[in-house]
Amino acid sequence: MSLNIQKIQPMFSDCHKRLNKIRKISFESVRKIPENEKQKLRNATPQRLIELAKMNCYAADKIKRELDKQYGEKNYVIISLGRSLSSICELIRLLGTDVLHLPMSDLRHTDIKNEQIQANSEIMFKKYRESIGLTRDELEKHSDKKYILIDYTHYGRSLDNAYDFLQRYEILDNAQNLIKLPVCNVLGEDYTKRGFEKLFQFSRFKLLAMVGKLSIKRLSSIFIQADENSAHEYKGNITKGIRKLFWFNVFDSMNNKNYKDIFPQKEIDAVYKHYMSPQAVRNYIAREQKEVAKISKNSK
Repeated sequence: MSLNIQKIQPMFSDCHKRLNKIRKISFESVRKIPENEKQKLRNATPQRLIELAKMNCYAADKIKRELDKQYGEKNYVIISLGRSLSSICELIRLLGTDVLHLPMSDLRHTDIKNEQIQANSEIMFKKYRESIGLTRDELEKHSDKKYILIDYTHYGRSLDNAYDFLQRYEILDNAQNLIKLPVCNVLGEDYTKRGFEKLFQFSRFKLLAMVGKLSIKRLSSIFIQADENSAHEYKGNITKGIRKLFWFNVFDSMNNKNYKDIFPQKEIDAVYKHYMSPQAVRNYIAREQKEVAKISKNSK
């Protein structure tokens, strides 16, 4: 997400003063903000950030309702893969569903079958899984629950690779109650109709994620990247300000239930402008071809 920093920087000094008075942004703390103060924060928020906050609310609400209907409330655990759905899944967690955040990125071009994990990374990954309850014993103990590995998918390779990796003998050992689910299957026609496809494809929620970027080769850093307060990507003051303002708008929208008719027109316009031009498309294709060639060379 690339908001215009020059335009939003002056606004953040005022927002920081208002939001820093709140120790922790939550449903309750946002409810307690006086209405005139809330209105000033709404007015200071860029329209694109408001759109993303409301889209986050819409997706979380729909995904939770659909999964509750399919599996029964409290009968499933969501495993949020990487950053794309992290902020959406975090809101689902705050709405009462069990959610585990798994910071794993760049899986699309990984040769997962032949990927060797270094000993230190394997140890840290095991410790992290134990800390969040993602172990063979936990899944067996709760065999009546579905553990749903969910992600945005373009070609489906990231989700497939993550699923295959977790099902290794030394990790979950082909757990019967682990399933994989592309988010497009849950959002249905809203996936394209409401613009989610473009928002996910062009990483519009990643700056707002609860976890940082982490490749499978760097799992030794999983505890750092699994925490939004220590993840490398979110240390800048402007980034922190954007994220705090985003969550204010998420809780404000949920409290007011004013996200039902949202369509992210400003954000979609920005996507087309910055990513869908002929030159941008050519650059994207070139990067994809380079990655595929690299995988092909390494697998020989």
